[in-house]
Amino acid sequence: MYSGVFQLPNLPRICPKKTGNKISPGFQEAKDGYEQWVKENITLFLSIKLARFGVPLIALTELLAKFGVPLLALTEVLDKTEGPLLAALAWPKANSKELRAILDYMTMSIMLEELTDHCSSEEAKRICKLWINVLKDPQVGKGHYHPFIQLMTNQMVARLKDAVDPYHWPALMESNVTFSMNVIQEALDREASKDISATRCIASYMDMRRETIGTRPCIVLMRSTRRLYLPEDVLQHPILVDMENRALDMVYIANDIYSFKKEIDENGAVNNIINVIQKDPTTQHITDLQGRFDHAGNLFQAALNRFNACRDALPGFGDEETDRQVAAYGDGLVDWVSGNIEWSIVNQRYSVFRNDDDRQNHVLRLDDRWLISGRFSLLILLISVVITYILFR
Repeated sequence: MYSGVFQLPNLPRICPKKTGNKISPGFQEAKDGYEQWVKENITLFLSIKLARFGVPLIALTELLAKFGVPLLALTEVLDKTEGPLLAALAWPKANSKELRAILDYMTMSIMLEELTDHCSSEEAKRICKLWINVLKDPQVGKGHYHPFIQLMTNQMVARLKDAVDPYHWPALMESNVTFSMNVIQEALDREASKDISATRCIASYMDMRRETIGTRPCIVLMRSTRRLYLPEDVLQHPILVDMENRALDMVYIANDIYSFKKEIDENGAVNNIINVIQKDPTTQHITDLQGRFDHAGNLFQAALNRFNACRDALPGFGDEETDRQVAAYGDGLVDWVSGNIEWSIVNQRYSVFRNDDDRQNHVLRLDDRWLISGRFSLLILLISVVITYILFR
């Protein structure tokens, strides 16, 4: 069990500054619309989450009513991803309509993970195939019994498709096919009982994490919101590919650092770079947690250095407009990396810092971490509800 006080790398200082808006001007409008939509569909969200535990939603609703807990009161507790803030920080040039569609996509991705996190590989294949098919054509999901598919079919895909530039839709679909394949691979790894954290070195972990973090489709959405119409031969240029990969490296390294506190409570952070550092033969001598945080900060700096080197080495592509768009693409990647960090250090999902002073000084406290977070109260509530359901059903 980890405990103690640790100094996190000062990633906001290391990271380059955003190139334009700090946050989308459409944030408040998109946030209000999204939160209202969540409230209107809270029973569907709960049924998706509770299906994992075999608890019927109607039974939970009745039990909560007996204890005087209204169903809508759980909305704030259950929705701590703070998606609207992440969307507005990472896509600062998106308008409110685009942010709303981005939130639909983020929610669909989260729901896919909810459905596949603990299922068999065969079930993951079935769910992912259906997910992709409904993304391609919502008519496929018409009449489907599952509330997740109902939401996608009747509402979410239409809003996403309406907001995404048609030029970028094929690339968005292709990136999601790749993402779903990695979701299936994770299920295969679980079935094979592979101890990924014990066998994977840092290099292979980084290759895998670029795909499983689910940011590549988000980058396509970024190109859409910035009206960047880069042809495939430009996007596949080795320097541009390397630049995108290093941006992805910065995203997941920061994510692993800031989510470590949350993950050790949930699964021991078995698939987190902080623990992978201890397993890699070249760094396994770094046994203390502070040393691993420091090394993760060095990996972030190395990724940033390589990203900057790629930007400096970008060739000309034959016309001024293409070169302008390539430069704007680099700016968009910077904004995504910076926005992800800005969101990570303030959101309730990770609850990284105990107070504002710790946040300013990047101090992580792992003592009594359950007792200082809302997750402890949620755990007690859910345990009570499940036990009561088992005893009195």
